[in-house]
This record gives sequence, C-alpha cells and structure tokens, in this order.
Amino acid sequence: MEAFAGIRYRLLGPVELCHDGASVDLASTKVRLMLAALALAPNKVVSFDALGEVLWDGGPPVSARSNVRTYATTLRRVLDEGSRNRLVSRSGGYMLATAPDELDVHVFGRLAEIGRRALAEGEPGSARTHLRQALGLWRGNAGEGLPPRRALAGHLDALAEQRLLAEEDLLEAELAVGRHAEQVGVARRLVTDHPLRERCWAALMLALYRSGDVAAALEAFTEARNRLVDGLGLEPGPRLQQLHTAMLNRDSGLLTRPRPESPTTTTTARCQLPHQAPLVSRTDEVRSVVSTLCEASEVASNGPRVVVVHGPAGAGKSAVALLAAHQAAWCFPDGQLYLDLASAGLETETAARWRESVSGRRMLVVVDHCTTAAQLRQLLVSDPGCAFVITADSPLAAVDATARVAVGRLSQPAAVAMLGRLVGRSRLRPEWLAAEVVSRCDHLPLAIRAAAAVLIQSPGLTLEAFWARLDQDLLNELAVDDLDPRARLLGRYRELAVADPEAATAFQSLGTGDPAGLPAPVARRLAEHGLLEDGRLAPFPRLVAREVAG
Repeated sequence: MEAFAGIRYRLLGPVELCHDGASVDLASTKVRLMLAALALAPNKVVSFDALGEVLWDGGPPVSARSNVRTYATTLRRVLDEGSRNRLVSRSGGYMLATAPDELDVHVFGRLAEIGRRALAEGEPGSARTHLRQALGLWRGNAGEGLPPRRALAGHLDALAEQRLLAEEDLLEAELAVGRHAEQVGVARRLVTDHPLRERCWAALMLALYRSGDVAAALEAFTEARNRLVDGLGLEPGPRLQQLHTAMLNRDSGLLTRPRPESPTTTTTARCQLPHQAPLVSRTDEVRSVVSTLCEASEVASNGPRVVVVHGPAGAGKSAVALLAAHQAAWCFPDGQLYLDLASAGLETETAARWRESVSGRRMLVVVDHCTTAAQLRQLLVSDPGCAFVITADSPLAAVDATARVAVGRLSQPAAVAMLGRLVGRSRLRPEWLAAEVVSRCDHLPLAIRAAAAVLIQSPGLTLEAFWARLDQDLLNELAVDDLDPRARLLGRYRELAVADPEAATAFQSLGTGDPAGLPAPVARRLAEHGLLEDGRLAPFPRLVAREVAG
C-alpha cells in the first residue's frame, strides 16, 4: 500500500504522519499527542475537553481552547498538502476524516481478523500470511515516545492486547503447518513477557514436544503451574491440564501430521488490476470508495458490496476505481479481478463462468464501462465476501448499490495544476491562457491529458498557438492515441445505434437542437451511454453529434 500516494497515520510504534511515503515533521510533542488522540477515534468528533485531557494530562491551562486551535492549525497545514478537509472543525471539537487504509491501526486489525478467520477455518497457511503482514506493521510499542497520558492509556493498552492475540494466533498457525522447532524461541519469549497467559504456555509445550524434547515440555507445564499458582492462586485450566495428561500418556494425537497449506495460500492471490498512477486531484473520491469497501466488508451479510463510480465521459472514473481497488486490495485476500465491458462481450455462458470463479471467495471485482443494470446483474454473486466497483456514465439508479461516488469535472485550479504537472509549469505561460486551454478541454482529465500529449510531442508549440488550434478544430487536435475524447464518445454512440436506433437518431439531431424536447425514455438511453448529462449536451458530445449527423 505504501506504493500509492497519500496520507498514512502510524500509531503502531512512534506516532508518525507520512505523506507519499515520507515522514512529515509534526513540529512538537503536543501536535503528536493531538494527532494520536484524533487518529484513535477516526471519523468521530473529539471534544475540546477530551483533547485537553490528552495534551495536558488533567491540568489544562486557562488558554487551553486557544492552544488546541493553534495545534489544529499546525496539523491542518500538514494534512492539507494531501487533500482538503481532513481535519474537520465541529461544534465542540475536531474530527480526523480518514479512510481505512490510511490508518495502520485499522489495517492491522483487518489483516489480523482475516488471519484469525483463516485459522478457524483450517487454513493455517493463509493465516500465517495475513498475521505476519499484520504484525509487520508494528514498529515498537503503540504510541512509543509519547509522554504518559491517562486519557490515552486505555486505548494504547487495548492495542497491545490485540498485538498479543495476533502473536498467539500466528504461533498457533506456525505450529499447525509443522514449524515446531523454529517456534520454541518465539514461545519462550511470549511466556517470559506474559507468564500468566495459558495459551502461550500451551504453545511452548507443543513446540517442545513436537520437536522431540518431551522432558522440556513437561518442565514447561510445571513452570506454568508455579507461575499461575504464585501469581493468581489458581491451578492451570482444563486446556493445559489435558495437554499435560496427553503428553504423559504419549498420546499419538499430539504428533498428528501438520495440516497442509491450501492451494489458495501457496500461491499469490490473483490480482488482475491494471496499474493506475496516483491521482492528486481525486483523493476524496478514492477515499470514499476505499472506505465503503473496507468498512462495509466487516458487517456485510446480505450480499456483496457494490460501489458505483459515475460521472461524465472522460472524467477519470476508471482511474478512481482502479486506484481505490489497489488501495482496498488488502481487504480481499482471495484476489482482485478486472473486467472491461467496453472491450469484452458478455454472453450468458461467459457470465456464468465469471460468477463461478468468484463465488465463495473474498474477492474484489472492478467492472469498467457498465451501461445498464442488466449488464451488472449477470455478474453479481450473492456472497457477502465479494465486492464490486462499477464505473458508469450514469448513476445506475436501478442497481441496489451500497454507495455511489460521483466523479465530476475538475475545478479550474485543479485542471491547470494537472496540465502543469504533465507538461511542466514553465509551459503554462501566460497562466490565464492555460485556464483557457483547460476550459476548452471542458475541465475533463482525459481531454487535458490529450492536450498535454500534444504539447509534449511539440516542444516548440506555444500555448497561445495551441489554444488557437483548439479553437479552430478541437476534436482533431485532441485525437491522440487512446486519449481521444471523440473516439470514446463515438464508441458509445455506435453501441447505442445497435441497441436503440431511435435514440441514436435523436442524438444526431442534438448537434444543433435542444435536448429539452426529447422523450424521457430516449433521454434516459442517451444518459446511460454518456451522451447526455443532467438533461444537457456537454461541449464534446455536441461536437460529436454534429459529426455523426453529417
């Protein structure tokens, strides 16, 4: 996940804020304390009083509220480098808006839960993989380096307990696949650090016994009993007692062959997602998709999660869907698949095979360029472990979606900034003309990328000359490889001409006509194919309508 751009909050060790993989200087201990308090309650308002308890440990000064605002300003200045509105001011306090993949505490908890579930389902190989990933996020004790605070102690202690449970689960998974001798040292460390944990003692006894050191295994039971009696005044529980008895009786069941790793855990989970570079201007949309996928995956029980990413042609819906899918991949350990309906026909038999391939698995599926709800219904499975991210020009109102995320045109500053990142700020002179160029591109990322490609291919072309060419022949000037806006819209028009000739004929008339007079069914069909938007014809579709009308 660190390969992707964006903010990461790290609490599983020294408190850190990372931006694009690099640690950010938080300026002071007070700012780190404030970040910890907010990150431990993500997407919830933390009151001024609660923040005061954390910052001053029960003795806030008279100016506490003013000081909290100062620390919030410092923190917001850092956070807003990545996105807007991450630190939100609410009545009585502040809220840190986060996506699940941004917070190491959430990622750890989800990976540990996947591993624990796999262990319970008899898949120790998969359990090992996910538990190792979960524990690999720890860089020390939670909140390490922060001054002691009573208001944080309960939260940090709970994280330490979750870490210990994951360590116990991992130890059990390692023993289940036959790694006995290698785990003796791990088990001894755990019983040294936690001498009253019977599960740790049981793991140590098993590791020793299965490594051939029966005497040491029996001695471990004696030591465990002494620790429990001295520390708690209690005899060992039934699990340890039964394990001890089985060892005394040389029970053959203790030497049962390790469970083999399942085929799905000995190979890498399928990931067929195309690469997608980070999107600076779509952070909020990506975060919304990731949050829906990962948070809903913990509670979904009535079917798959379906997120519809919708917006005008060329707005970057596919890019948002793919980047979100990459970032949410850790929530779907059985794999991530990609299907482009614009390039792949979907016959009934093909759809059936597709459903069979994902049924019963925890998989994430990106379905690109969906036009109608009927197309999607052929693909959906009933398993709550699956999730689908759908891109469509319309919101697909007939689809029972978990969430819908709109991807619109870029603001003018964001559009100019995108063009500048692609061609270099030095090419955007004068700056007012750069605003005119992106305006001719209708502030759509696809068209802006095409414009950038033209400028890159022609280093001597001035912005003024390019703007004049756009003004004379917009569609031909932007006809660059697979970035061609006209080609995208012509593809939609041709699909429509096959599916609904009447609607295609109506589209031709809109080159010079008014869409207000269209019958509702025709307008709906045009909208489904990205040729009509909110009852109006955008600049690029209007130009294409004139072309196809001849």
